[in-house]
Amino acid sequence: MGLKETMAAIAAKPKDQLTYTDVADTYVYYIRVDFDPVGIKFCADEAEISKYKINAKAKAKLTYCQHLAMARGGHKAMFMPANMLLCENAEPVFGFRELDKEKDTKRHMKYLRNEELAWQAPQGKAKLPLGKCYGIYTAPLATFDESGIDPDIVFFMLLPYQAYHVLNDYMAANGRSSLTFNHTPNSAVCSGSVWAYINNTANMTTMCAGSKTSGKSDMSMLNLFIPGSQIKASAAQFLKRISETGGPSVLGKGGEPWPGMDVCKGCPLFKYEAV
Repeated sequence: MGLKETMAAIAAKPKDQLTYTDVADTYVYYIRVDFDPVGIKFCADEAEISKYKINAKAKAKLTYCQHLAMARGGHKAMFMPANMLLCENAEPVFGFRELDKEKDTKRHMKYLRNEELAWQAPQGKAKLPLGKCYGIYTAPLATFDESGIDPDIVFFMLLPYQAYHVLNDYMAANGRSSLTFNHTPNSAVCSGSVWAYINNTANMTTMCAGSKTSGKSDMSMLNLFIPGSQIKASAAQFLKRISETGGPSVLGKGGEPWPGMDVCKGCPLFKYEAV
């Protein structure tokens, strides 16, 4: 079976029969995302760790951003226990430690240059309950089919216009006509994903200083987070729209095969007929 036929077979599946591999293939094929979608699982039960399919282990402490970079671009499925997290700003976000007013204020001064704001910032970030998360499993989304578990969050690193397409179908699938996102001076990826998880809604963030460097992020890209419980419905809506219009693009009348197809509405130079 060729690639086109494979994607047609995926599109013909009912929503409840889509696998995470199907979902990943859908966004890679139709949206042309540069990186694999990544599944994130916040481990609240130590007994669950044995279920994770792991193909790599960090030899030294890494940041959360680095774990995601290895998953999206290196096909690494890894588990990060609390004591192997390198980033100090991410520690309270995951409930690995309490905030320290003096130290956490100091860490945020370079961004805000105001002590009051620099202390408000870490307090205002989304956080998991203290001591309730034993670690974080990050892996290419398709790996979750092998593990037999569901991701809490699906993470995309993608271009702004690719995110536009993903979010339109997300809204249609979830009965939403608008979305609001959460931006913080840093912790764009760690707090960004936890905010989406806690609020059970999509979130989109820019890079932060840490995710730009440690996370090896291109400046033109965005972070997009979709709750794992909503990703299959979003992909199914996307596939439904493609089957009805003929392609993923929403430009002009929609239905073009390339999601960024640039055709000016009503332009007389872009008139053609099939032969």
